[in-house]
Amino acid sequence: MGEKGRGMRLSVGGRLALVSLGVVVLVAGVLAALLSVQLSDSGQREAEKVTRSVAETFAHEAEIADLVAARDSDRLQPMVEQILPDADLSFVTIMTPDGIRLTHRNRSEIGEQYQGSRGEALAGETFTEVYVGTLGPSVRTIAPIRDGGDEDGPIVGLVSVGVTLGAVQQDLAARVPLIVAASAAIVGFGVLGAMLVRRSARRVTGSYTPRELSRLVESYETVLHSLREGLVVTDRDGRIVLYNDEAADLLGLPPAITGQVSLDPHDADMDATLADAIASGRRMVEETVVNGERVLLVNQEEARDLTGRRAPERGHVMTLRDRSELQALLGELEGVRTLSDTLRSQTHEHGNRLHALLALLELGRIDEARRLIVASTEDRQELADRLVSDDDDAVIVALLLGKLDEAAERGVRLDLDVAEPAPRIALAPPEAVTVVGNLVDNALDAAAAGGEPRWVRVTLSEKEGDAVFEVVDSGEGFDSSLADPFAYGASTKPAHAPGGRGVGLALVRDIVAARGGTLKLAAEPTTVRVFLPVVVSA
Repeated sequence: MGEKGRGMRLSVGGRLALVSLGVVVLVAGVLAALLSVQLSDSGQREAEKVTRSVAETFAHEAEIADLVAARDSDRLQPMVEQILPDADLSFVTIMTPDGIRLTHRNRSEIGEQYQGSRGEALAGETFTEVYVGTLGPSVRTIAPIRDGGDEDGPIVGLVSVGVTLGAVQQDLAARVPLIVAASAAIVGFGVLGAMLVRRSARRVTGSYTPRELSRLVESYETVLHSLREGLVVTDRDGRIVLYNDEAADLLGLPPAITGQVSLDPHDADMDATLADAIASGRRMVEETVVNGERVLLVNQEEARDLTGRRAPERGHVMTLRDRSELQALLGELEGVRTLSDTLRSQTHEHGNRLHALLALLELGRIDEARRLIVASTEDRQELADRLVSDDDDAVIVALLLGKLDEAAERGVRLDLDVAEPAPRIALAPPEAVTVVGNLVDNALDAAAAGGEPRWVRVTLSEKEGDAVFEVVDSGEGFDSSLADPFAYGASTKPAHAPGGRGVGLALVRDIVAARGGTLKLAAEPTTVRVFLPVVVSA
């Protein structure tokens, strides 16, 4: 049963081809029937025309009128038999007004009663009718014969000229090959058209049956609108023709609907760079794009046909993933890591100092203990006072204060220059920890890996309406082999390095871009400047 069902399955293209062929055959049959009827009517009209012409000719012949008046069958019959083959007629019957035949195709019928209508002819009118006589159904014209052939003379007889319908059909039979040839040509073109329809349909629907295609469309609609990943399909002109609900949310498009869509990406409320990428159809692989407050991971490829081959003429397909939540989690994780490293360094450094102070006190060397305490606090007292005062920059100040101990532990001189009052940066506390912590950590790593003197200078100031966070170090600078040090995965650290590879600076770039800021790099010495809008106090 299953094998039989599979064997009888017809694809959408096959069914369309069969329907097309069936329509063509039906049309060809109808045309053949109409043509046959038309030819039959034409043959009958031609028979009527011929019989009328011959009947009127006989009726106006004076010699025939005289022979009819004399009831001379012996002379009339040869005349009729002579004209029958020449005029391609079935019969010419001359009769008396009361219907007695004077001539007939079958001589045995002479003298017998004529079968057919005579009333109109006796009234002086020539008329044509279809009548079943001794020779079968025939088209016949009956005309009155007047004495001497005079139109005003008395009626001395009647003449009936006819063609049997069998003879008409035989005449039409010669035209049948033409009808058959025309019908065959129509069917032939129909077969060719059906093949083209099947081929065109298979390009679109493949080998799917209507039921399979229906299920496929239903599944496609379900999957399309339930995907938690944005999907955008464009045509060859770069216009958006299809997108799902997630793409509408990520790109600020109108609600996704099923049906024909043609939307210019530049008319949508999205970032101009992203709109240009969609319109151009350029290939994109795991590219990070900022659209409003969202950080999107974008891929774009050429569309493919049902065989899996690339089909750029069909447009392009773009997928979008929202990295905003992931970025926030990574930022918080990076912030926690930074703070944990800072606390560890502080614990280690404070432990060392407490041991040194305890030893000096036990030895009674009070003055050296006092000098150690002053040296330990003078570098950070101002920052500590500002932290206690609960200023708006408390998070950044606290982080930088902790970095002093980490720098000392690693043998790096950390100089801090934070403006008073510090500009309010448009960053949430977790974001501030990620940006400041990553830039300072990278600077400390670079300085610690370099030669003497090892130093890092951190500046936070306001310039021309922007908050400028600058980190300068004595290290060797960014690796020249890295095309973009802030790209995801770009790193010179070993794969097992704490914090992973190529994540921290990429998070810094995404956060700064999402907040409307910019990054600038300089060399000799290595300098990273972050420009962010200043938050104006209410």
